[in-house]
Amino acid sequence: MATIELEPASIQSKLSVARAIIGIIVRAITVLLTIMLAIAIGLWSSRYMVSRGSPLSVATYGPWQQWPNIGRDDADPYTKAHMVTTGKLRIGSDSAGIFEARTDSDGARLHSSCNYVIDGANMRGLWWSLAVFDARGNLIGNDADRYEFTADTIAPNPNGSFVVTLGRDARPGNWLPTSGAGRLVLVFTVLDPATGLSAEERAERNKHLPIIKREGCS
Repeated sequence: MATIELEPASIQSKLSVARAIIGIIVRAITVLLTIMLAIAIGLWSSRYMVSRGSPLSVATYGPWQQWPNIGRDDADPYTKAHMVTTGKLRIGSDSAGIFEARTDSDGARLHSSCNYVIDGANMRGLWWSLAVFDARGNLIGNDADRYEFTADTIAPNPNGSFVVTLGRDARPGNWLPTSGAGRLVLVFTVLDPATGLSAEERAERNKHLPIIKREGCS
């Protein structure tokens, strides 16, 4: 029976072609995966910057964050996109300071399984409100029908400062219930007086935002 023997040069040539094809396939897959990863990272970062902001669009004061260009004609694209995607109607930053907190003053995520004490300074005649929401921005249903405190409804300290507690169980004083909402978002709104505030006065106001202290979790 006759046999066919391949020359070493022929075998080497075929192996070289196979290696070249495999190399092309590997490079094509690598390029494709790199492009897909870049697109995924770009989409994630854009979504994050629209929903949570960045140092370019959000100012941070302790646990509080503010979109300082909301309602302004010269607002950056991320601020405009944030307003469109959230569907929230917000007072312009030229008329009020709106601050959101998702962590306590030590940086721990706010959660309904924990109790909190919020210490607020005397806002010196400015009208303000403090409300708590779940992570989706919904008010937290409760039997007490308590959803916020304002400068008009709070029971202040003699020096004009105030203390608000957050927790699932009822407490005396200025208590906001959190039920079993899970992650929480606090929103503190301060209206400017009719005469407006200068940039220096706003900066001073922003130094005295409430402190959020966690008491304990269960």
